[in-house]
Amino acid sequence: MIFGIDKFTGTWLSKDNYRIEIKKVNDTSALVSLNSPDGTLIKRPYFNNKLTLDMPAEYDDYYGEFIVHLWEPAKGFQLDLHFAEKYELDQSQEEALVPSLTRLEKDDYLDPYYKLFGNLKRFYKITT
Repeated sequence: MIFGIDKFTGTWLSKDNYRIEIKKVNDTSALVSLNSPDGTLIKRPYFNNKLTLDMPAEYDDYYGEFIVHLWEPAKGFQLDLHFAEKYELDQSQEEALVPSLTRLEKDDYLDPYYKLFGNLKRFYKITT
């Protein structure tokens, strides 16, 4: 059985073809790349058009939280990934990453950028 951050590492694909690649740096951090359905990296206009390549991520083993910083860490715009060993809402009950976007409440100017990251459907592991 795989534990900790190692559950998250590898390549994951969503039903709408967004792809996440997670590379472990150490037991509490990783680098994450996010590709759009056409295979290209996503430009982040709110962050000087930086691509979604090797974004810093943090793993908290106590809470089981995996947080990808979509902006500078102190800015609070994040992709939260929840690991589901057997995703109950799926017939095949495969391992899945269940995504959500979070931001600081006062940062509502980020709302238009949510669409950059698709419909946020769950991701299924395709490689380790």
